[in-house]
Amino acid sequence: MKGSVLRLGEIRATDLRCHERVNWHCEPGINLLTGENGSGKTTLLEAVFMMGHGRSFRQARDPYLARHDSKGFLIHGNWMRYGPVHVGVAGGPSGVKITLQGRQLQRRSDLSETLPVLVESPQAARLMDGIPAERRRWLDQMMLFCHPEVLRHYQAYLRCMMQRGRLLRRRAAGSEIEVWEEQMAAHGSVLVRVRRVLIEALNAELSDEVELSETRLGLKMGSSAPENPADWAAKLREQRIQGHHILRIGPHCDRLQMFFGKRDIRAVGSRGQQKLAAIALRLAECRLRMQHRGLIPVLLLDDCFEALDPTRRDRLIERLLSHPGQVLMTGPSGTDGGLDDRIHCTEVQSATPTRESQDAEPDDAARRMEEAA
Repeated sequence: MKGSVLRLGEIRATDLRCHERVNWHCEPGINLLTGENGSGKTTLLEAVFMMGHGRSFRQARDPYLARHDSKGFLIHGNWMRYGPVHVGVAGGPSGVKITLQGRQLQRRSDLSETLPVLVESPQAARLMDGIPAERRRWLDQMMLFCHPEVLRHYQAYLRCMMQRGRLLRRRAAGSEIEVWEEQMAAHGSVLVRVRRVLIEALNAELSDEVELSETRLGLKMGSSAPENPADWAAKLREQRIQGHHILRIGPHCDRLQMFFGKRDIRAVGSRGQQKLAAIALRLAECRLRMQHRGLIPVLLLDDCFEALDPTRRDRLIERLLSHPGQVLMTGPSGTDGGLDDRIHCTEVQSATPTRESQDAEPDDAARRMEEAA
């Protein structure tokens, strides 16, 4: 994999969840955080993710990330991306403010463009055994990153869906609704086509991960709509005339399937096999993102050895050591024993538990596709 490597050098956090003050110096390659349950290992990965996305992968609301009885939290990171990059995240009751090179950002999307960070965590999107909407949202976010020219079609498709829904509720004339249905089909067909190209590229990358995943992984998404936009618009018109106002065809409701060999991984994969498959998918995603943007993302692996027997654990370590990008991962106390000297281990001291919110924060544009339907 050729490309520039994004790297985190140091992260400092104040009043973030259970940490009153914490400092983590990261080396190139693999960095392993170990510690007791509740010591705040995942919180440090969460802080790294926030510097790349402006939000938590746990999807907690911003103000509740602060330590109990604190008014807010602060995160500062020193990165290397062709040159030094300094990122600050300040959270409080009024929300989160992000600074990049000392200047406040107005759009969180600017952050993910600058600092691509991927995460595989039990508390993040569950791509192996999660709901279809999570998989679809992940694919669409990747599509918009690798093919930014599709964004205008994506936004137009959402706008057409919402406008069609409003007109149906107003019982508008069929001719008025048909205009939006035709546009929906035109923009939606572009999304279906680019999705197909992206899945083919991912499957090609996954073929190189068979040694890690044990069996070849494959992705498949069948389109629920006809290939021809005219036939698609006609199908929408037919469903509307029949009184079926719930939109059941189009990229917003297509299902992304993940196969382990020839069967769905949710049905045949053990927890350990699903764990390795999820990491293999993230490694394939790293390579594909690098091909399109020339920058290897930072990979976060939370509780990376969970459900892995010693053989699979060794296989994972061997694979990660060959990965050219930076990997930040966590494991329980004792997992650092007997590891390769090239893995940089840091023990996190236990901290006082803090209040955490279970509320969910809405996602970005990809989530709106489900809401609009």
